Amino acid sequence: MTNDDEERLPGGNVAGAVRIGDTVRRRTGPWTPAVHALLNHLATRVPHTPRVFGIDDLGREVLAYLPGRVIDTDTDTEMLTLEQIASVARWTLAFHHAVGDFSHPGPWRYFPIAGPTLIGHNDIAPYNVCFDGDDLVGIFDWDMSGPSTPLFELAFIAWNCVPLWRDIGAELAAQRLTLIAATYGEFTPRQILHAVPRRIQIMLDGIPVAAAAGDQGMANLLTAGEPGRSRRSLASLVERIPAIDRLLT
Repeated sequence: MTNDDEERLPGGNVAGAVRIGDTVRRRTGPWTPAVHALLNHLATRVPHTPRVFGIDDLGREVLAYLPGRVIDTDTDTEMLTLEQIASVARWTLAFHHAVGDFSHPGPWRYFPIAGPTLIGHNDIAPYNVCFDGDDLVGIFDWDMSGPSTPLFELAFIAWNCVPLWRDIGAELAAQRLTLIAATYGEFTPRQILHAVPRRIQIMLDGIPVAAAAGDQGMANLLTAGEPGRSRRSLASLVERIPAIDRLLT
């Protein structure tokens, strides 16, 4: 194998990845054994998760490449469709059911939270999801998996997939929140909306702590402008929450 065999994949502020044929190679961390145990548990229980092939000669994890289109929602030109949002919520419900009997002592990379009830993906967002049309066909980048709650998982989905991190108007935000809640089926849209600030604050607090502890991926996020960028987005959301809340049932 030579460098010419590798195709660097876009994105990857936290870890980065290259594609070689039908596999993806990524840097490992102390959390990798726990993540691989989770993926192996899910392999026959929920679709569209990457298969684990082990570690290559360079010490990188080897995962199955998941083909599909990643929607670029970082601009004002495209958002997930309603059908794509519903597909994400349906997959998340199936994932949470599949992971209900899974446990692992870690270590995990995800930031500590109070009262976790399951192992979540914790980074379900358009940049980690690929689609075939409106159908979800892949969920990747599982490095942030760890103890969480279903409500926090949905809150992060709402932050990224509605998206609540920018102002799309209260009426549209309420419609898309309602769709997530109705598709998942266990929480009201109001519960999801009001969980978002708490979930994002966990991220805002956790990134600099993890970076100071030597997590290079989190240090990369600091260089890219986090958590300041998300802190400004969260402050904007907090101002918009009352208007969105009034439109929810």
